[in-house]
Amino acid sequence: MHWRKGAWRPPVAPIVRFGALGIAFLLGIWGFSQACEQAGIASTLPQDALRSLGLAVGHFPQALEDRDLPVALHIARWALPLLTVWSMAGLAWTQVRNPWRLALVRARGDHLVISGDADSELAARAALGALDEGRRVLLWPRDRRAGWVPDAIEAGAAEVEQAATDESVQALALDKARAAMLLSREARTNIALAAVLMAEAARVRAAGDPLDVILRVDDLDLRRSVEQRFEQGDRKTARVRMAALPDIAARQLALARPIDAFARAGQAGRGVLVIGFTPLIERYVLRTLAGGHYRDGGKPGFVIHLADAAKAEAGFRARNPGADTLSPLRFVEARADPTGIGALIDQHVAAHGEPVAILIDAGGDDRTLAIALAVDARYRTAALVAPPIHVRMDSGYDARLGAGILPFGALANLADPDMLLQDRHDVLARSIHDFYLEGRFAEGERIGVRASMQEWDDLPESFRDDNRLVADCYSLKLRDIGARLVEGSGPSLVLTPDELEELSRAEHDRWMAAKLVQGWTFGAVRDDAKRLHPDIIPYDELSEAIKDLDREQVRIMARLLGASGRRALRVLRVAILPGGDGACPDPGALLATLYAQYPDRVPLFAGDLADGWARAMMGALHQRGHLVQLLLNAHVQAIIDRLDGADARMAVALVRTADSLYATTDPGEMPDAQLVLTPGPIEDDRAVQLGGDGTIVRAPWAR
Repeated sequence: MHWRKGAWRPPVAPIVRFGALGIAFLLGIWGFSQACEQAGIASTLPQDALRSLGLAVGHFPQALEDRDLPVALHIARWALPLLTVWSMAGLAWTQVRNPWRLALVRARGDHLVISGDADSELAARAALGALDEGRRVLLWPRDRRAGWVPDAIEAGAAEVEQAATDESVQALALDKARAAMLLSREARTNIALAAVLMAEAARVRAAGDPLDVILRVDDLDLRRSVEQRFEQGDRKTARVRMAALPDIAARQLALARPIDAFARAGQAGRGVLVIGFTPLIERYVLRTLAGGHYRDGGKPGFVIHLADAAKAEAGFRARNPGADTLSPLRFVEARADPTGIGALIDQHVAAHGEPVAILIDAGGDDRTLAIALAVDARYRTAALVAPPIHVRMDSGYDARLGAGILPFGALANLADPDMLLQDRHDVLARSIHDFYLEGRFAEGERIGVRASMQEWDDLPESFRDDNRLVADCYSLKLRDIGARLVEGSGPSLVLTPDELEELSRAEHDRWMAAKLVQGWTFGAVRDDAKRLHPDIIPYDELSEAIKDLDREQVRIMARLLGASGRRALRVLRVAILPGGDGACPDPGALLATLYAQYPDRVPLFAGDLADGWARAMMGALHQRGHLVQLLLNAHVQAIIDRLDGADARMAVALVRTADSLYATTDPGEMPDAQLVLTPGPIEDDRAVQLGGDGTIVRAPWAR
């Protein structure tokens, strides 16, 4: 990518073309100077330059024909005409490519319209990401000289400038467009453009096939008013969806790093230590409060350390009244100074126990990273396994990051077109809503009796978001019972009666928390306008009929996942015993046998990161796309610092992509494993012994 922070570097092709022309021209001058001297022809530098220019159109001095010419002149004689043709073709292409691409876009449709301002890195990354995926992209910039536009055009985008908005919108082929992304930093610019797009879509687009308008509004208060404004309009030809960067980053973090992905032996709590309270952190907290509920009745607990905590708490409660009713937040006055982080963590642990995750967003990359490094150093000095340390970094990378410090919130990740469009996500969310409608129809309700009783295409965005959250929570529910989502078709797991009831209770807690986050409260009679609902009460106080609704939501999970091309399988936990520094065999035969013997399971391989054989085996399995759990009995960076080269890089990759981490004093003790993988003979009925060539020497199914 050539564009960085407002500066644009010309694309490579023109530089190469004109650079090669310049070199060939200089070679021509030098060659003519030598040739004329050898032939006894008087010549000056300007004359040699004119002769060299003549080579570009195939003109060569008659006096030098049939002579032994210098190598430089031979090169220039053949290169300059070819390079001239190449350069002229390139210049011609720059003149005709945009009209040509516009014609193709208008003929084929299904394109993305992307708009951004002069410093819109999000628009730049979204455009290039969409082009990389093979999508057709039509840029709609305020100024075609904006730094990000030439890069996208060079990569294959077409462009229509906004010079006259009402006229330019007619050139966007909205009757055939897939979606429009309005990604300027200035929200009000995006809002104004959205109104123009919706008016044009109403004019040219067929009803029933609405254009998706992705509208960037990062301010959460403004977002609420904008949602209400656009939901009141006609949604048959265009519908608006908010794309707030804090929301996208919070969702990515919640899905990629669930808080149950770290556990410590002997610890049951799910507390999260937070340093700083930005809009992104607030959205993550709200999402976790609404979705993080477990069958054992546990709930996430957030303790937020920041300066002026009382003001932050008052602001949170004013914006989100009742949101933390089921799991109250704690705001603690603290000065986020790297030199005092050790004492802050000590006080937190003494009051609330060890956290399962630490979130840091101090409002700037350098400060955030300094705090994160101090947190990591505190655990390393104490020779303790640190929980995952999640740091908000716009840049997404810094060479000082240790393996256990995990950046999130970088624009490079947020600009993923799939994350903005939510196509696949909405397949499952739509199925969940359709199932809800089926149940309501069976009870005699009809479309339109209230806001939630609408077909998906007419459903207000807030209710769509409810269903998207339910879809995201499926993976958390499965983790809660020791299962995972896998791609592909086939039968899914069947829940036991206890699992069904426990997950139904957790589902009700999740539903109730989501309602509370949205400002709903208990009311004996449902009133959508006043946000009152009679079911905002503990699960045990519900009628059996209402409990059955929660049970059915859990039962239907497998069917709905199947409709989206995925299924749920229980985990087959395979413990990898320490084996020293022996060579790791190819796991191909092992994997083939496991899938044959356990077709209804997904293997999860757990091993000690500090052990060479276990680490090599997990690395080989991870490269094949299999789940690994790392067992840690020391600070992760202390383990990695003892390793060399490729081994250290593999260990870092394992830490950052592992399914889960487990801190324990004895990585060799794994009583809950169904199988035990070992390089040598052991007395254990679960043992699967591998030979040096990867063959299975001994296994439970072979006895």
